[in-house]
Amino acid sequence: MSNPHYTPEVSTKVNVINFSIKEQGLEEQCLGIVVKEENPSLETTKSQLVDKIEDGRKQLKILEDEILTDLQESKISLLENVSLIQKLQVAKETQTEVQQSLENSNNAMKKINETRDSFRPCGRIAAALFFVLLDLYKINPMYQFSLDWYRNIFLMSIRDAK
Repeated sequence: MSNPHYTPEVSTKVNVINFSIKEQGLEEQCLGIVVKEENPSLETTKSQLVDKIEDGRKQLKILEDEILTDLQESKISLLENVSLIQKLQVAKETQTEVQQSLENSNNAMKKINETRDSFRPCGRIAAALFFVLLDLYKINPMYQFSLDWYRNIFLMSIRDAK
């Protein structure tokens, strides 16, 4: 059901998960398919940068957690705790390196997204076409299509196009 309505008794006992397809999400998927076919290195670079950015954020979070844990567990004065001061210095240097890396990655990601945007009209049209096909079931229940089927047809049409 596209918009289910349950009684309050049922609603308090279950979790409702919405698996419906949104046009914006499908547009991004179709855009990724087009870019991957037309310029595979760009999509690979984008994936690597996303991983690198996420790793940098995780590393910063781990550093912050370690410092907070050490501060909490420290039994002596902060000025006398040499190991904590050394950890703070290392953390500061690491944070500077990670922040610089994140800035570089974000700048590269902006350039990649600008290049990807040249393919956006294709992704937008492909997403709209899927929703047109999705409404065909209103004419006849026989016309029901899966997203996986549509992605395969879309990929085939890109490969067959000149």
